[in-house]
Amino acid sequence: MRINIENPIISYSEKGKPFPYDKLLYATIEPYILEFKNVRLEKLTEEDQARCLARIFKKMQVNTVPVLEFFAKDLDKFRDQSQYGRTTGLAELIAKDIFCCFDKNRYDDKGEFAVCDRLYSITDKDGKPDYIYAEDYIRSGVLSRKKLTPESEYFKELMDFNARGKLPKAKEDWE
Repeated sequence: MRINIENPIISYSEKGKPFPYDKLLYATIEPYILEFKNVRLEKLTEEDQARCLARIFKKMQVNTVPVLEFFAKDLDKFRDQSQYGRTTGLAELIAKDIFCCFDKNRYDDKGEFAVCDRLYSITDKDGKPDYIYAEDYIRSGVLSRKKLTPESEYFKELMDFNARGKLPKAKEDWE
């Protein structure tokens, strides 16, 4: 599942402006949302939104580990909240991992984007992982060769590390 780099959330992000992680996540996973009731998430009631997101999270993995298992301790912290609060809270955690490289507020002193060693996927109808990644190219040099953007290189590296089993399998391994 390719991240739409042309999305206005990414295109118009600036340092100092809030970055709507959740909206970018919902736009990216929209094909899976539409499977639920064939409407966009914001058109559903809070109860249906929670149910839809919960179904997606049950099919989602981070570094080949089920998301609900990976974030078990975080979900315990959300225990006192409604189902809607728990699912949107988890969505926010996931979105911050996936889209950290696009948030200009998280750039370091050297002007480099934030990174995370978590790669997310959703199991599709065929039982195969549908990875969430960015693939965008920029022109380089006189011969107009195209090369991956730095963010796309980051996702390519994550895919490579995941294929070699070098990404953490538990949240505690990373923190």
